[in-house]
Amino acid sequence: MISLCCITYVVVFSKTVRETEAEAVAFVVGNALGLELGTAASDYIQLYDGNASLIAESLEFIQRTSAMILKAIRPELSLCDSAERSEL
Repeated sequence: MISLCCITYVVVFSKTVRETEAEAVAFVVGNALGLELGTAASDYIQLYDGNASLIAESLEFIQRTSAMILKAIRPELSLCDSAERSEL
């Protein structure tokens, strides 16, 4: 939900977008935790007609959400900040 002044807008994404983003986040988090994921994420995304283009469009959301979850679960696994990335 987005509020601007006194007007509230509800942003509605399609089921394909929601399921693709959720599964991609689950994949990133699971992978960071060392889980064996196989092709389950890819299979699920394809089941909902998700594709590489949609993932690319949602990449910022996927990265940000994954980082928040990882930081909450295991701070030592949280994604590097931009300063640390440049040193790698």
